[in-house]
Amino acid sequence: MAFSRRTELPHRGRLVTELGAPADKVFALRQVHSRDIVVLDNQPPQNLAATEADGMLTLRQDVLLTVTVADCLPIVLVDARGGAFGIVHSGWKGTGIAAEAVRVMQERFGSRPRDIAVTIGPGIGTCCYRVPAERAEHFEVAFGPGTVVHGADGTPRLDLRAANVRLLEEAGVESISIASACTCCTPGLASFRRQGAAHFTLMLAYVGGAELPRAEAAVP
Repeated sequence: MAFSRRTELPHRGRLVTELGAPADKVFALRQVHSRDIVVLDNQPPQNLAATEADGMLTLRQDVLLTVTVADCLPIVLVDARGGAFGIVHSGWKGTGIAAEAVRVMQERFGSRPRDIAVTIGPGIGTCCYRVPAERAEHFEVAFGPGTVVHGADGTPRLDLRAANVRLLEEAGVESISIASACTCCTPGLASFRRQGAAHFTLMLAYVGGAELPRAEAAVP
């Protein structure tokens, strides 16, 4: 998984050029905070640009899959044995999409959960993710104890990472790596909550197949 804050045009095009990925091999979706996943076969990028979903999976080794984030979690899944890989965008509304991706990888590609390595990228942490009590109660009922914590002021805070780890482990995933950085309190990262609706930036998270050039993350 790699990241860049160059999501605005022409920055996104420049990033793709730096990665050496042809424009017709770069895929993005219209993200809507869902648990919906697209399986990429031979569709061209323009066919998916208006598709409402929050995750992509594929066996194709010549493509770059991308999602944008600004407090939500970018999560990458790779089956090294079978070759399938994908990326999902997981906010509080879409929590569970990573486990759904594991299910689809099993069903469509024959992946075994124990062979799937998952990386959870930077997102808002419990230090900053204060939410109303009603939302916290709903989240904890849905995803179990430990997915909501309380700060010193008693305000409930969601733990998106804990919820995803619980669901992935229940799905049989054994290899889970977690980036601990909180986007909200790390100035170098994009955050809707910190920057505000009128001025927030986005980060681009991406994962590519073995046939694409390997490159480090681009920086602003």
